[in-house]
Amino acid sequence: MVATDVSLLSAAGRLADEFEQVPPVRDPEFISRTLEIAVRHDVGVIIPTIDPEIEVYANHRDTFTEHGIDVWVSTPEVTRLGWDKWSLYRWLRERGLPTVDTFEVTDLPEGSLQGPVVAKPRSGSSGIGVVIADSVDMLDIDGLDESYIVQSKAPGFEVTVDFAVGRDGRVLAIVPRRRIEVRGGEVSKGVTVDYPAVIDVARSVASQLPGAYGALNVQVFYEPKTGEINIIEINPRFGGGYPLAHLAGANFFDALLRDGRGEQVEELDWDAGTLLLRYDTEVIVSGFDVRSIDG
Repeated sequence: MVATDVSLLSAAGRLADEFEQVPPVRDPEFISRTLEIAVRHDVGVIIPTIDPEIEVYANHRDTFTEHGIDVWVSTPEVTRLGWDKWSLYRWLRERGLPTVDTFEVTDLPEGSLQGPVVAKPRSGSSGIGVVIADSVDMLDIDGLDESYIVQSKAPGFEVTVDFAVGRDGRVLAIVPRRRIEVRGGEVSKGVTVDYPAVIDVARSVASQLPGAYGALNVQVFYEPKTGEINIIEINPRFGGGYPLAHLAGANFFDALLRDGRGEQVEELDWDAGTLLLRYDTEVIVSGFDVRSIDG
């Protein structure tokens, strides 16, 4: 396992078999440097895990394929749906998939949204910049950047559905997990749940995404009293809470690797009621040269 990071202060990097530093993802040398590392270490699969790098890898997937390296990332169109929430809203509406009413902050008709609302950057992540208000009138519209969208606050509670898609577009696994507690945009307490209606909606999303591949997740709000489901976001990458699905029995890594070898993979079984409770821990490195982070 080879980990790469822009920072030498990477806990995951210290836990991997090998660790390599790379330029920022927007640096023109990012792809060439990553390719050089992958070839030197005889890497077979690259697994992107953070939002800013997903579309970059999607746009250069063929570069790695030419060297026999598989990148678990969807097509650029899918990655843009994950990054641009306004484009996602229009895509969902065009396909009749359930979601809440949404408007651009620069084109918000008077009286268009009733009740609690949520304002968020159309290309945000980790809950950064999200504003919740009891009504549109209580939002500081003039104080919001023009890139914001405003949408009705969905009823119910949040459920993230992890799913894996193979080379032929077939779903290999699909696991809903209820987010009980979130910290910094990442789930800190969660539990796997068997909600058939939610699973059906996520499966419909997976089947209609144009070129989904690898691990993805869809975030929905589910109100069990009425059965209402609303899709809020799609993330075309492993979710921060994926370990819960994994430990519940759905090993996406094994399924995707076997699928990549051309094996027939049956959809994975998993256990509902598996609870995740996270805590902080330490990674200690001896002999670290502090000069490496100066300047």
